[in-house]
Amino acid sequence: MGIARDREYDKNKEEKTISFSLIIFGILVLITGIMMVQTGFATLDGDEPRVVLYIGGIFTIIGGVFLTIGGMIYLNFERLKKKALSTAGKFADAVEEERN
Repeated sequence: MGIARDREYDKNKEEKTISFSLIIFGILVLITGIMMVQTGFATLDGDEPRVVLYIGGIFTIIGGVFLTIGGMIYLNFERLKKKALSTAGKFADAVEEERN
């Protein structure tokens, strides 16, 4: 019984480490994207506009947001799954009750 519990603990610890890593790296990518956009926007009025840096920064921000949200979903996946199934069950019960 103790070995199974240790494996479960290791699995949970590994999942939390992965999800926190996703969240932290997502925030870092988000900050990098913001700096890219600021640098690209500051040089738009100069002789050498860096539109590519500006557009790349926008896509980097979008990627950072997705990475952070993905980490949060991965962290709370079991709770969200239970909540979604519960909501679907209540909806199915309401439809069935309405038919009768």
